Amino acid sequence: MNNGNNAEYLICEAPICVGSPTNGTQQAYANLKENGLQSLFGEKAVFCDFTGERELPDTEPNEKLKGLSTVMLVNRQNYRNMLKGHLNGLVPVCLGGDHSLAMSSIAALSDVTGPNDIAVIYVDGHTDINTEESSLTGYIHGMPLAQALGLCTRELDIGENKIHLYGENLYIVGARSIDPEEYTICENQGVHLYTAQEVKRRGSDEILDEIFKDIGEKKIHLSFDVDSIDGEEFSSTGYVMPYGLSFDCVYGILKKIIDRGISSFDVVEYNPLLDKDGSDRQKLLKIFQMLV
Repeated sequence: MNNGNNAEYLICEAPICVGSPTNGTQQAYANLKENGLQSLFGEKAVFCDFTGERELPDTEPNEKLKGLSTVMLVNRQNYRNMLKGHLNGLVPVCLGGDHSLAMSSIAALSDVTGPNDIAVIYVDGHTDINTEESSLTGYIHGMPLAQALGLCTRELDIGENKIHLYGENLYIVGARSIDPEEYTICENQGVHLYTAQEVKRRGSDEILDEIFKDIGEKKIHLSFDVDSIDGEEFSSTGYVMPYGLSFDCVYGILKKIIDRGISSFDVVEYNPLLDKDGSDRQKLLKIFQMLV
């Protein structure tokens, strides 16, 4: 890979939507790249377009793991792309796509640093910590954290190890749609769960200071789902939910984490097909501007 003289980031296209029930998120990278993202980064980033086949039919459809073949096809290439970014001294940014992509993003950093030295801050309206057995829908975008913790079937394995993350090093911020069994998994695994209600009550600064103190010197993977933002302020996504965090609050959370230093970054679940006037795209470009 030719990094160029000034490149700091590797922006990876991860075109996948079948890990969720909605279509369109696979177009997020191309839409953003063509409408300001590439010019925003300039020489600060290398853009890594997805190559090769983008979809594979499931030979034996499994209602517990919907779209499995395509999910794993895209995740395995994203893993290779992000791993290459780490090894070339860049900060890989995974631009999806649905949140099943966090499986490969977390695995890539973990396989470079080791699972003892990675922490994940997961800013999302959901906890995404179902297994294929606990999931009510069978969509894999609700499973990436359980997969990273080694709780899922080996059909979802990516990278060198079964376990890429330990529960005590996982910090979920802003969740407000949580299945009963996900609460149990979080408790059993020692996950730090800060619901949207708690963030509003305590304030994001207090919570992030607590998280940073706990993380210490570990490498941070930041995973951001746009549905952490209240649906009244960001509607270009498959799950438009009330009672979320304001855009300003989410912006402040991401900025504080980025300013502290991140080793990799996901931005997922933006659906440009639903963004008729481009206003949500402008919000995302404002977030990306923090990196440059």
